[in-house]
Amino acid sequence: MKIFITSTNTDIGKTYITIHLYHLLKMEGYNVCIFKPLQTEELDDGTYPDLEIYKRECHLDYQATSLYKFKDPISPHLAFKRETDQKFDKTKILSKLNVLEHQFDVILIEGAGGIAVPIHENENSFYMTADLIRDTADMVLSVLPSQLGAISDAIVHQHFLTHMHLPSNILIMNQYTDSSVEQDNKHTIEKLTQKDVYTFSKNANYNDFSKTFITTLKGAINHE
Repeated sequence: MKIFITSTNTDIGKTYITIHLYHLLKMEGYNVCIFKPLQTEELDDGTYPDLEIYKRECHLDYQATSLYKFKDPISPHLAFKRETDQKFDKTKILSKLNVLEHQFDVILIEGAGGIAVPIHENENSFYMTADLIRDTADMVLSVLPSQLGAISDAIVHQHFLTHMHLPSNILIMNQYTDSSVEQDNKHTIEKLTQKDVYTFSKNANYNDFSKTFITTLKGAINHE
């Protein structure tokens, strides 16, 4: 099972959700890996922030979790333009996934930025995150913000997923504190999308995913 983890924008907490999801699935008995095919931003010491988190929190090395790595914290399509020695090749991503699929039950694929981020600019078109999802994922986990603006972001995100005919998704609201505003955001998003919105609290860990979320996720994995 390949689960693509995306979000409504950058800095919503995809990596935070991903590492705790990794530990949850490990605890549930699955053999799990994390794969971030496009990592932008190299730190001064030559390391990469998300890949270092996977290494530190999940004991996964760069060989397993990475493929394309870029210096600047920018969109992948611009990173390819700046680093012309790196050539985008979709088959490289698919080949890496094929190797991982033979080693793991579940692969958590973390995207770069939000769902509409361009990955590579061709002569007459773009290869988008939506194309990557379509080419790689069995299902999508959509990470939503919980604060002001969450409703609009979530509705646009869900409309895009549906319009682009992408795999089915699960919505999870990150950094949830159960304030009255967040409660209404959750209720309104559920009503407008006609989908359940699960929550993951601020400063939570993998033991704090709700039972209904775990049941839904395991049901999707086991019925792949």
